[in-house]
Amino acid sequence: MNIFQVELTLNEIQLLRQSLDVISISGKDAKFVATLQVKLEREMAQIQEILKQEESKKQKELQETLAREEKKNSKH
Repeated sequence: MNIFQVELTLNEIQLLRQSLDVISISGKDAKFVATLQVKLEREMAQIQEILKQEESKKQKELQETLAREEKKNSKH
């Protein structure tokens, strides 16, 4: 099986995932579509986890910066 990589935004992936709920398929395609739904859901979960980690890192850095500034200001 050939695997290719496509760069999509989270919104694009979500749209593709949602669209799979409303398409008409024949029985022979059901397993393929279900597998594709699972892949998209996993990708969305990974993206959301990455975004959550990045936000946590930014918050931590902000708190550290504020603490350093407060320490500087208290010395003066």
